[in-house]
Amino acid sequence: MSIVWDISLVLLSVLVAMLGSFTALAHTQRMRESSGATARRWMIAGGITLGLAIWSMHFIGMLAFHLPIPLGYDLFLTLLSALPAIAAALLGFYVLREPDISTVRIVASGLLMGVGITIMHYTGMAALRMSPGINYDPLIFIMSVAIAVIASWGALLIMYRGERVKLPQTLRFVSGGAIMGLAISGMHYTAMLGVNIPHGSICMVGATQLSQATLALLVLLISVFWFSGGILAALFDQRMTRQNAQALAQLEKAYQHALRKLEHQKYALDQHSIVAITDVRGTITYVNDKFCEISGYSRQELLGKNHRILNSGTHPKEFFTDMFSVIAAGNVWRGDCCNRAKDGRLYWVETTIVPFLNDSGKPVKYISIRTDITERKAAEEQLRVAAATFETHDAILITDSDANIIRVNQAFNDITGYSAEEVLGKNPRILNSGRQDKAFYAEMWRQLLNTGSWTGEMWDRRKNGQIYPKWLTITAVKDEQGRTAQYVAIFSDITARKQAEEEIHNLAFYDALTQLPNRRLLLDRFHLALALSARSRQYGAVLFLDMDKFKMLNDTLGHDYGDLLLIEVAARIRFCVREVDTVARLGGDEFVVLLEEVDIDAEQVSQKVALIAEKIRAALAVPYQINGYEHHSSPSIGVCLYRGNAESVDTLLKHADLAMYQAKDGGRNAVRFFDPAMQLAVDTRAALEADLRHAVPGNQLRLYYQIQVDNEYRPLGAEALVRWMHPARGMIAPAEFIPVAEESVLILELGNWVLETACRQLAQWSKREQTRDLVLAVNVSAPQFGKHDFVENVAAIIAAHQINPAFLKLELTESVVLADVADVVAKMHALKALGVQLSLDDFGTGYSSLSYLKQLPLDQLKIDQGFVRDITTDPNDAVMVQTIIDLAHNFRLNVIAEGVESGAQLDFLKHNGCMAYQGYLFGKPLPLGEFEALLDRGTVRRAGAGIKISRVHTDDVELIPNR
Repeated sequence: MSIVWDISLVLLSVLVAMLGSFTALAHTQRMRESSGATARRWMIAGGITLGLAIWSMHFIGMLAFHLPIPLGYDLFLTLLSALPAIAAALLGFYVLREPDISTVRIVASGLLMGVGITIMHYTGMAALRMSPGINYDPLIFIMSVAIAVIASWGALLIMYRGERVKLPQTLRFVSGGAIMGLAISGMHYTAMLGVNIPHGSICMVGATQLSQATLALLVLLISVFWFSGGILAALFDQRMTRQNAQALAQLEKAYQHALRKLEHQKYALDQHSIVAITDVRGTITYVNDKFCEISGYSRQELLGKNHRILNSGTHPKEFFTDMFSVIAAGNVWRGDCCNRAKDGRLYWVETTIVPFLNDSGKPVKYISIRTDITERKAAEEQLRVAAATFETHDAILITDSDANIIRVNQAFNDITGYSAEEVLGKNPRILNSGRQDKAFYAEMWRQLLNTGSWTGEMWDRRKNGQIYPKWLTITAVKDEQGRTAQYVAIFSDITARKQAEEEIHNLAFYDALTQLPNRRLLLDRFHLALALSARSRQYGAVLFLDMDKFKMLNDTLGHDYGDLLLIEVAARIRFCVREVDTVARLGGDEFVVLLEEVDIDAEQVSQKVALIAEKIRAALAVPYQINGYEHHSSPSIGVCLYRGNAESVDTLLKHADLAMYQAKDGGRNAVRFFDPAMQLAVDTRAALEADLRHAVPGNQLRLYYQIQVDNEYRPLGAEALVRWMHPARGMIAPAEFIPVAEESVLILELGNWVLETACRQLAQWSKREQTRDLVLAVNVSAPQFGKHDFVENVAAIIAAHQINPAFLKLELTESVVLADVADVVAKMHALKALGVQLSLDDFGTGYSSLSYLKQLPLDQLKIDQGFVRDITTDPNDAVMVQTIIDLAHNFRLNVIAEGVESGAQLDFLKHNGCMAYQGYLFGKPLPLGEFEALLDRGTVRRAGAGIKISRVHTDDVELIPNR
């Protein structure tokens, strides 16, 4: 069936497609120039506009062709066909939403739009509902789709690649809109070429009542109304672009004018002043021609060098220290400097150094502006040599012998504000500030009359009432007869010096290495924080940090690396807390963080502070890169909360410190909160240590003796165990005071006392038949055995008491042996040479090793009571004890078991070859008198044979560390 076309409607459909495409592309440009909700609104407007353009073109194009039969369109399908076009346009513009559009995005968007155009067309064609149905030529169908996609790509490439090659915006929009319109209409009319309507087909939808021209006009009016907004917006954009270009040109003109003005100012400055710029390390980064001229160096010789290249050696070290203190604090420094030129010539410059500060208020570079004052300095030197100077920078006041002012210089006028006419003939008391009392002036006149001069600091009042400090020297001028004819007073205003001193004083509040507040400033802020907390009732917290393994870094790589680590630690901590919080360095690797006004609820405070502390811990545990070396460290952090000022600053810091040590004791790299019970334990321990220092001098220690027997229950000897009879607390268990002694030097004093007392007792026992063959075992601590003169000390004690060394047995633990095997073996052989017996105590509880066991000249192994206690119930302990006994036999060593408390334990030990025993089954530790009475009674035998011995679990702590 042949189709007749209305050319006017065809052209109208193409025009509608181009206008709609132009409007849609304008909307997408605004989408890319906007953000957030505004960008989304422009994207939706663009998508709907392009979708309606596609639908309007199709609808008008459909009205442009005629068949010999009446035609009508399914209204629902006709309207529904617009949705694919709108959806495809929205997706395509969504892909183009980024400011920087890649080729991939253009390809994806063009494909979406081409497919959308195609779907809309064939959905619209379905609205005809012909019977039989419309057929399409497959090749032309594919061509129509290709035209839609390729033309869409072309439109987008013109829009977005044209933007990169600086095509005018209007040209890009017009070209892109035209190509996109051709994509839409080209697809439509290409597809219509492939339409095949069989003869005899009829339209299943009734013909519309309106004419095709009327419908086309309605669609055109709606489209023009919708598209006109985009056209007007494009015109508005052009106008704004022109205005912006004009404004930019005016701004550029103003910039060039300001630049020329600055260049003129720089030229004027260079003509008069000597200018240099250095970085914070003092490296010269810029000099002007005037600088090169006066110094004699070329610019190439100065750049990259330290400013010390000009050091003349005239000024003391303190001069530069004060200068750096001022500028490092971000303040301007002014003063006179003597420099040395390249040829050795000295020249003086009046210098102003201005620091450039970053956002944190820290200097990043310094600019110095100097003026050559060499001639002025030479003149001043000549005046000082002449000693008759008058018009100097110092104020001079001369009075007659009655103290009436007869002359002043200009400096006096400048400093005091009085003119010469206002003070001549008057007494200098008109300058009195009232700050000095009568006694001050009386002493001044006494010294002046007696010595002829007075020098000191005084406060005066200027004419305007301002009080200022001055340094004053008064000299009495004598006539030929020796009488005072005049008084000459020379003084200078030292306000600037006072201010400089105050600034230097402020520098004392910061750590020089990390630039963190030091202890003094921390304490000041802490006191204020407590007062603020008392008013607001809000909790705060103090964190005490100590870096693990810091000493190892200093010892292995040096303090320079340690300093770099501390600087990095300070930076990491500051990054983890608020600006209002205080991060301070107390010294070494100890830092304190003060958190103020965290919360009013205690539970919330604990949670927040715990999070902050954990954040700091994690940050400080990250490996450190120090000059190419990777160092692993971690913090131990103690936390103490506070509210109000009920507790002092010192107490809170001590609590946090204690919590930090608890974190260290718990394995390090941890956070611990302060527990009051811990403080009580520390205080108790400190009091115990203080009392323990008086134990030996106060004769408060006692030796108790626990019997050791053989297989026939015959006494072999005893172990000497120390007891402390406190005058106020009574008997104190060894478990309480031995650990305290081990952590201090007191363990050496206690160990020497035990050895001395034991040898004295052996000497007494040697005189009695009942005890002359007893061996007395004495425990030796690691610090005591580690003393270089330990063997000599033992020998001296043996000689002093004239005892048989064979009856003295020294018990050593594995911790003593493993400290330094070579040194231990040498000392043990020396002790064996003296005749002393050696026993390895608590065998099996440490890192027992056959490699060192075979090197040691031992006489005995002692089985720890921890294994003996459960040998009848625990198979593992039974095997362990049996193995130790067999090992002792194989090494030809005696073996003794301690802690024997039952007959079953004794039977097991005897059955497995144990040779000696010690424990409550045979006797508990007894004072000397009771022990000797036990021996005299001869009642030592195993339980179950007539004597009932209660099972008492009171472990004796020996003088052995690290058990």
